[in-house]
Amino acid sequence: MLRATALAVALAALAAGQATLFQPAADFLFLGGQWVDLPKYPGDVGLYKLSFYLAAQHVDVGVELKCRQASAEAARAASAGPGVFEVVLKVRAEALGVSEGCQVVFRSRYTVKAGALGDGVEKVEYHELAVPHYPSPVFRVNGSLYLGVVGRVSLCVYDGYTYNGTVEVSAVGARLYGDARFRGELGNWCGYVAVAPLDFNAALVVSVRTRDALGREVAVSRQIPLAVRPRPAPLVVPRVRWLRAGLVESVGFAVRYSIPVNGTVYAGGSSAPLVNGEAEVWGSVYAAPPVVYVPVVVQLDTGAVDRVEVPLPVYSVPADVVEIAVSPTTLVAGDVNNVKISIKYPGVFEGSISVSGGVALGVNPVTFTASDKAELTLQIVPTSSVVALDVTVVNPGGYSTRRVVNLLAAQRQIFDVSVEPSEVASGGRHVLRIYVKPLVNVSEATVTLFPVSGLVFPQITARLGRGGVVDIPVEVPSDVVGTAALGYKIVYTLASGVSGEYGGTLYLVATQRPVLSLSASVSPEKAEPGTPFYLTVRLYNSGGVEARDVRLNVSGPVKVVRQPGPLGAVPPQTSKDAVFTLTADSPGRYQVRVAATYWDRLGRSYTAEQTVEVVVNKTEPAYAPATATGSGGGGGSNPQLYAVAALAAVAVALLALGFRRGRVARRS
Repeated sequence: MLRATALAVALAALAAGQATLFQPAADFLFLGGQWVDLPKYPGDVGLYKLSFYLAAQHVDVGVELKCRQASAEAARAASAGPGVFEVVLKVRAEALGVSEGCQVVFRSRYTVKAGALGDGVEKVEYHELAVPHYPSPVFRVNGSLYLGVVGRVSLCVYDGYTYNGTVEVSAVGARLYGDARFRGELGNWCGYVAVAPLDFNAALVVSVRTRDALGREVAVSRQIPLAVRPRPAPLVVPRVRWLRAGLVESVGFAVRYSIPVNGTVYAGGSSAPLVNGEAEVWGSVYAAPPVVYVPVVVQLDTGAVDRVEVPLPVYSVPADVVEIAVSPTTLVAGDVNNVKISIKYPGVFEGSISVSGGVALGVNPVTFTASDKAELTLQIVPTSSVVALDVTVVNPGGYSTRRVVNLLAAQRQIFDVSVEPSEVASGGRHVLRIYVKPLVNVSEATVTLFPVSGLVFPQITARLGRGGVVDIPVEVPSDVVGTAALGYKIVYTLASGVSGEYGGTLYLVATQRPVLSLSASVSPEKAEPGTPFYLTVRLYNSGGVEARDVRLNVSGPVKVVRQPGPLGAVPPQTSKDAVFTLTADSPGRYQVRVAATYWDRLGRSYTAEQTVEVVVNKTEPAYAPATATGSGGGGGSNPQLYAVAALAAVAVALLALGFRRGRVARRS
């Protein structure tokens, strides 16, 4: 049909070009029709072009296409011709891939010839209308997949007719493997796609590219969901039944999948390949009672991860005794440290020491053989905050014991410096004890102490060796209350030979102290021998804090008849009185010492004392003593005469009492 149309168009063009030479043989010629835009599905509307050759001009032209399985709208034009006249009709196709005979009707109201209007024409032509197929592929995916596992599904493309095209496959929530582009004859095509779904909503995006009957490119894309099932969990079987407490042991795990998968298995710091769903990995596990949970991680080659916690019981079983001592336990970061390691093990043994978290100068790991005890020195430069020494000891029977010793690496602090006491009283002298404790391996240290604020003492420099204690006497002025400070500077040499300085400030709290003053008085001013007299003591606290547990004591050539009760505490700016009752045996002038002992809130004791002079007079007689001749006047009395008279009176009274009792008895 196309060839006939092309030939007719060529003839029409030739005839139009030669119109001036001769008149055409026909006034009207139907040249045929062709699709301009195809209908894409039954019931769709396409564009169909009809061509005519007109020898004359026609006015008020109408063109119709009458078919049974296709309907077209009539087209009208104001004029047509002379020459080739083309009109495009909208054709609604009820079916695709069919052909039928149709009528093409051409009508005109007038015909223009030789400059005059004549009657129009009505021409009815037979025309066979062919409605071609249009690519409308349908997609289907057959098969199911496991989440995170590579599998194959069947992808099929169906259509009502066969044509050549290209199938391109991509994925959403999945990963494709292998070919994702196919080319060939479509219509009833099926192929396999390797894909690993990473999500339960994974889908394939399928695009088909081909051409329609007019040669125009057609692209159809669809998203097809995949059937995704949960991945079966792996079966992990430990090779040991239990572990010994406190040891690092090698534990094996057998991993099995019910499906063939590939990847890597990780457990206890080791890994092993997973091939066709099977693997066996051996790792190191530290056994801490009562149960240790060992994580076994499986990473598939698709990126999916499975994790299983395997519990292993831990029992405290006596093992071979291994004693490991490491010195120092704190290293200096960035410096060469001499680390001494002592290992005690009964009998002959072999061992190895590997260092992690630092650089060991020399061979790493270090191997050795010893009997009962091994001593080694490693030079280590820490590269992290924790340096781990992995020590393994093997006895002749092949039994191995493993220990891990962690050493801290200090960045700045080299020494721990402290002072005792941390509180001092104002207005007194004290002895401070400075403790210098090295936190790293130090071979020599010299400390210089100097006052900063609140303390008075001369600058002191002391050589401590590796560390020690320095006692310094200081004076705290009475007006210093609150914070007092002293500074220190330490010049040190590390065990590695590196020297440096380390300094800082020590702070103390200066507190006020109680101050008691004594004043004493004697009453009466002149005492008599054997006669009690009184000593009154007044205590006044002029300090800023209370004086606690105040105790008074009197000493000297006097006797204490009665002491005062407990005085307790004397508040600041307050006084208390105490009275002693004293006696003296002989006259004279005596020095009596009064001492007060008291304490502050920190438990420090203080004393205050005063000396009081006591005057004891001789006793004067009240009468004159009798002379040997009995004469003498005098006014003194003789005590012996009074005693004799008193005894006589007592005798008379006793006799009278006895006589009276005798008379009463006779009467009765």
